[in-house]
Amino acid sequence: MRKKIIMVSIISAAFLIGCLANLEKYPKEKCAALPNDNVFKAIQDNCIKCHTKDFTTKQDICARKAMIIDAVKTGRMPKMGKLWPSYFKTIVDWK
Repeated sequence: MRKKIIMVSIISAAFLIGCLANLEKYPKEKCAALPNDNVFKAIQDNCIKCHTKDFTTKQDICARKAMIIDAVKTGRMPKMGKLWPSYFKTIVDWK
């Protein structure tokens, strides 16, 4: 029983540390066109768990477009889980 509690504690701590994301220190890019509803939904469904303050609006998401696409395309994000193939395609094909 004690081993289970320790394991749950370690896993919980790893999850919380992995979700301490904050993009404030990274420069924002100029927003040319807001993301469509499909991109917004893909990011809200997958990224908002850790990036609660980073991706609250379409403007926030647009200002991080290149960073988001690169992170998804290279597999750096999401750290907690995996994107559905349709969400992956939606994000990397975002124009």
